[in-house]
Amino acid sequence: MLNYDKQQYAIQQVCENGHKITGCYKVDKLADMLNINEKPKEFCQDCGAATIIDCPSCGNEIQGDKLKVNYGTSDVVKSSIVPSYCVKCGKPYPWTEKMIIAAIQVFAELGVQESTIDEDMHNIAKDIPQATPSAIRIERICKKLGPLAYNVVMEFATKTTTEILKGNMP
Repeated sequence: MLNYDKQQYAIQQVCENGHKITGCYKVDKLADMLNINEKPKEFCQDCGAATIIDCPSCGNEIQGDKLKVNYGTSDVVKSSIVPSYCVKCGKPYPWTEKMIIAAIQVFAELGVQESTIDEDMHNIAKDIPQATPSAIRIERICKKLGPLAYNVVMEFATKTTTEILKGNMP
């Protein structure tokens, strides 16, 4: 049953590479009547990857756009971002894990043998208290390796670690 005067969320559809397909995949019957729901897509138009609407680990739906319902009318606030981790089980979504693995592979190909790379890359992606020391360690490695390593890290670094890494690289 729909609760009026309550903020709700649609389900978000994202491709396995992290491209947002729609933040309003499915809301509810009222949204169907008001034509708010967007048509689902099986594959991403940007990269061709399959799309998902829920966490592969636990099945929890990916939170999408805000839906404000007021006595039979509704407004969609198109504000959802593609999350990195599931809010229910805490596991990384496929796109997050792919970015971390790609960064680790680049470091390995560049000859980095540091044992903390995997943990540091996960910490940076999560933006947790350990992200700062991890970013400092990664920054030290990037200074040795140059712009390629730096660019790889910046692709998925959170705002906090981006600020640490900005301006400190050649």
